[in-house]
Parts: sequence; C-alpha cells; structure tokens
Amino acid sequence: MVSFFDLEKTFDCLNHDILLSKLQFYGVYGTTRSWFVSYLQNRYTRVQIIDEKSNETSISTWKKITDGVSQGSVLGPLLFLIYVNDLPKTINDNNISILFADDTSIIVKSPTLKDFQTKMVEAFDSVYKWFKVNSLSINVEKTH
Repeated sequence: MVSFFDLEKTFDCLNHDILLSKLQFYGVYGTTRSWFVSYLQNRYTRVQIIDEKSNETSISTWKKITDGVSQGSVLGPLLFLIYVNDLPKTINDNNISILFADDTSIIVKSPTLKDFQTKMVEAFDSVYKWFKVNSLSINVEKTH
C-alpha cells in the first residue's frame, strides 16, 4: 500500500535556521555558507497591485521574510530537496520512500494484514514526527 503525503505551503514554510543547519551538516561552510545566509536572511517583500481599469496602484507595506524559499527561483527547489533529504532515513528499512518535489510517498509492504497495519502506523508516525520537528505541516485534505 502507498501513502501519499501532501505538505501545506511547503516552499513558504521552510525554516531558515533548520535549512542552514542542514547545509552545514552536508559540508557547506565558510564563504558558501555566508552566501546562503545572505540569500535567506534580512530579506523583505511587498505586493503591488495595479487596477488597469481605474489606473490605481496599491502597494502593501514591507514585510520581513522569516521562512521559506522562492518556489519560482532556481535555488528554491534545490534548497527544498536539501531540506527533506534526511526524511527517508526516518522510515523503517522495510518501507520505501519516494520524494518528488513537495510530494512524499511511502510504500509499505507486508505479508500479513496485522503486520501491515503495524508497519503502516509506524511509518506514518515517523513521517509525521519528522514533519513536526522540521516545522512542516501535512495538508490533511490532500494526504491519502
């Protein structure tokens, strides 16, 4: 059986401190790490809306970006993959995890129904705890 996990606002919710610690774990130090710190921290955003009919412009106030990576950027998907790279290690070796962008699938195999139920609960608990520790939320409506 396969469980499909969908995350809520994945790219918007990546915790910068967790991401930077994972980059350091993977050997990103010195100038390269400083570049990532500069890329992630002390950034601001605002929205501008132009009403073409009335030719009026509305601009929001500046807001500091404290979490997330830009989904439309070249680095966004790469940083997300680095962020979730350790997720498969939390899952029992008998199960198979498949990561594709912000979708996570877990394949649970078992010869008996009772054993299957136990393995499925263990796999779900492991994934849920990993998401919680890494400040990510499961979209319950899209998770099957």
